[in-house]
Amino acid sequence: MGAVLDSFLVEKNLFLVGGLGRGHSSNVFLVADSRGVKFVAKVERLDSTRFRMAERESGFLKLANSVGVGPKLFSFDLERRIILMEFVDGVTFDGWLFSNPGKKALGSFVEELFRQAIALDGIGLDHGQLAGRGRNILVRGSKPIIIDFEKASVNRRCHNLSSLQSFLVKNPHSAVSKKVRVILGPGFKRFLP
Repeated sequence: MGAVLDSFLVEKNLFLVGGLGRGHSSNVFLVADSRGVKFVAKVERLDSTRFRMAERESGFLKLANSVGVGPKLFSFDLERRIILMEFVDGVTFDGWLFSNPGKKALGSFVEELFRQAIALDGIGLDHGQLAGRGRNILVRGSKPIIIDFEKASVNRRCHNLSSLQSFLVKNPHSAVSKKVRVILGPGFKRFLP
């Protein structure tokens, strides 16, 4: 895989900064251009069991970008199975939430996240992994960026909004939901679409 990534980076006039993570079906790298602008290169692993991950994810990310959701897709190379996208310099949602943002910041964040979920539902793109601990939601400033469209689908029923509503405010057993309700206070329901 090193030679594949190296040739892609040379072609795009980019250089490797370091690794960001290793997943089940891909390896993720931080790369930069000569001006220091950072990008993410996601490289499908040769032993991946997910059929055509790079093709599928680049298509889903492009679709999400069409409604202003997700990191910007810059390029993809299906022969080398590489996706090049915007680097989101932020923290995971759960990390941000438990750092105790203010009521106003969290309220705005939740409203924007619900707007993005409604936009994805409107184009028939189900992310599939928005609940859990919120690791596929990054916070840049105080704005949500939904990442990792690898398991998204246009073939299953969309549950983006309902998944987020459950995750953020409706699940009585979730530490995330409890924290959101504590910060937003008794009027938290006004943030629900």
